[in-house]
Amino acid sequence: MADKLVDLYPTTLLHRRLEGMAETNRQLAAFVAKIEATEPNASAETTTQGAFQTKDDLFNRPHPAIVMLKQHIMGAIEAYAGLLIQQECTRQPTKVNFIVWGWAVSYKAGDSQGLHVHPSANISGVYYITAPSAALGSGDSGKISFYDPRPRANMNQLAFQATRHRQAPVPGDMFIFPSWLEHSVSPFQGPGERICIAFNAKLVME
Repeated sequence: MADKLVDLYPTTLLHRRLEGMAETNRQLAAFVAKIEATEPNASAETTTQGAFQTKDDLFNRPHPAIVMLKQHIMGAIEAYAGLLIQQECTRQPTKVNFIVWGWAVSYKAGDSQGLHVHPSANISGVYYITAPSAALGSGDSGKISFYDPRPRANMNQLAFQATRHRQAPVPGDMFIFPSWLEHSVSPFQGPGERICIAFNAKLVME
């Protein structure tokens, strides 16, 4: 009899590329800059270090670019939720509603995000508006890192075992992941700005 392989407790990262977003990204960057110039930094009591962070009411603001991006985000969240429910739940719910909120973060040289999770949500994600050239090269500079969530996976490590996954912040890219997955953002050096919109979704299932 042939072997049967069973994936137990998978951790799935969704990577979705949004094409044709150059003008929307330009509008989003300008909108975030306006918020930064007129509103206080909401990074207090978060893991954001040095960067500017908006309040988490971004999706409630009636800006055309925000409205458009939210539609893309909702579509990706719904697709990912279907996969998550299939992987994690013993049966399919009869109904799923989503409570979604988001905020923008603007990083300049030296800014970073410490290791953290999103305990008030089930699904989290990030969309990239701009990225400095330093973040698009090799190494950690400006990249988001996701860490192996298995508490004993580092015991007696295999040679060359990967315990961290890095992703460059390419404008137009969106990543969605389970909210319990630890992640961080490394600082970059040099010119440019790394602007992203982070978001959470709480699933209300019946």
